[in-house]
Amino acid sequence: MGGRGWLLLTRFPLAAGLLLLLLPVLYDTRAQRKAASNEAPRIYVVESSEDQHETLQEKPALTFGATRTPNLTITVNDAVRYQQIDGFGASLTDSSAWLLWNKLTEAQRKEALQMLFSPTKGIGLSILRQPMGASDFALTEYSYDDLPPGQPFGASDPDLKRFSIEHDRAYILPLLREALALNPNLKVFASPWSSPGWMKTSGSMIQGALLPSAYPAFAKYFVQFVQQYEAAGVPIFAITMQNEPKYIPNDYPGMIM
Repeated sequence: MGGRGWLLLTRFPLAAGLLLLLLPVLYDTRAQRKAASNEAPRIYVVESSEDQHETLQEKPALTFGATRTPNLTITVNDAVRYQQIDGFGASLTDSSAWLLWNKLTEAQRKEALQMLFSPTKGIGLSILRQPMGASDFALTEYSYDDLPPGQPFGASDPDLKRFSIEHDRAYILPLLREALALNPNLKVFASPWSSPGWMKTSGSMIQGALLPSAYPAFAKYFVQFVQQYEAAGVPIFAITMQNEPKYIPNDYPGMIM
């Protein structure tokens, strides 16, 4: 075998030369892969300041390292208090509310809500962030002031004559009332994922921005929502102008602001 191998190399000097050239390349590639796998994970930092002096500014990357601080002591002083936490919670989106209302028996639903909202027999969720209309977790795209199908682009309802929370009366509002009965201290705040489509540049709840001409109607939209929810037994603790105001999703309700 040794003689044949030598014969092969002497008879094919070009192949032998290429082999010798490739060996350091292969070694170098393996070394690079090993070095890359041993590199510490990099953390990319984007920062905004409270006074808006900096907004979404990229900062130098951080890396995890093996360095440890010896004899580190953390002292928790519960006598010193800073910010106040209003609570911890979740959201009864259209899809989750539909499942709770339609796919569980009454006994199962009551047990689930008790485990979620009861301060004594459950985890006592005390905050709910409710979508105003459809979100990315909804059975359909809907707002509280949708125009009939077939309306031309530019059709509108500036006086909100068609405003209605009827969609939410089917299963969202009943569940919210049950949650409030279990935890009277529950705070509900609301956020729209999108205004009605006719208020937007896209003419749809998907993509687009709020038309300046629709500002007064959108303000009325908030007022109507708060008033009608309170009349339905669900007081609104607070509202936000928009979910993800700087992001425009492509396939679910959203609006740049």
